[in-house]
Amino acid sequence: MNARQAKQTVKEWVKANIESWPGIRGAHLVGGVTTMPDEATFPDYKDIDLHLIFEEGSPALQPADPFMNILEIPYKGLMLEGGLKSLREYQSVKVVLSNPEIAHHFTVDSLLYDPSGWLRHLQQQVKREFPRRQWVLARCEHERNGLKKALEMLPLARGIVGGEVLTLGYTTTFISSLLSVATLQSPTTGSRVLIRLREILTRYDRLDLYERFLAILGVENMSPERVAQLLQEGIEAFDLAVQIRRTPHPAQHKLHPHLRPYFVNSCQRLLDEGYYGEAGHWLALFHLSSIGVIMVDGPDGEKPRFAERSRRFLKDLGMDTAAASAARFEQANGLYVEFFALARDIISRHPGIVD
Repeated sequence: MNARQAKQTVKEWVKANIESWPGIRGAHLVGGVTTMPDEATFPDYKDIDLHLIFEEGSPALQPADPFMNILEIPYKGLMLEGGLKSLREYQSVKVVLSNPEIAHHFTVDSLLYDPSGWLRHLQQQVKREFPRRQWVLARCEHERNGLKKALEMLPLARGIVGGEVLTLGYTTTFISSLLSVATLQSPTTGSRVLIRLREILTRYDRLDLYERFLAILGVENMSPERVAQLLQEGIEAFDLAVQIRRTPHPAQHKLHPHLRPYFVNSCQRLLDEGYYGEAGHWLALFHLSSIGVIMVDGPDGEKPRFAERSRRFLKDLGMDTAAASAARFEQANGLYVEFFALARDIISRHPGIVD
């Protein structure tokens, strides 16, 4: 399936479900598919992200669980992830231009459902204003606030298996997106988030920041053999977790049977490309989250074996004690400051950013 066919398939899915979504006002694509050439092959390890926009008070906006209000749906060979968004997040061009999750995707052909044309009108305004410095800076501030909120989750995360590792890993999304915003690129998520960060830092001759970031994540010395072993362990844990999960988990939106290729194939691709540390970082989400589910909902006879695997993985990452984790977050906080300083410097001299 190529990108054009993938986008058409998503549009069909939205159209087929309109009647079951009271209060829906519009829908649009987000993520990497929005900038792919139409004839490019859509990779089997990628999911397709979209936003479904609802009127205030719509039942769809009531959280289905205590962690995330997201639809994860397999459809005609695609993995769809639908974020349920409030009309409030689209109430003005200023609001959209300040939100990196939305703004860039309004500069490309991303609309899926817009019966009244209001999204098209908003899109036209966003395209004109997108490269202005004030909105680039606003989007950077949005990433700063997102990073702050992620770090505020740390006390809650300490109560789950590998929670501190998962929180630290989650911050990579905001740092990569920050530099994507500063360079007028679409923010990226998923398995390639560190690759995007590496590409930008290479362009600005700051690979030193990247190497330090890998060290803080604890994956700078991952061997291909160890990553391959962790991947097999992660697959076994994932397959069990998706069968037995009953208790809510922060990463439960990624623990669905149809998302197995999203985990496995994307990790294998990183391995094949020689990105061993990046593969270790990506599989940590699935490996540790799956074991966390098993430790709560799994058979008692299986728990010791999986607990030992998580313990060894945390030791590999250098975050197997409270003191080691605290030191790692202190180092990370210092590095975040340097990333934001670099973003400001990039914005000050980027030729595409205008006043």
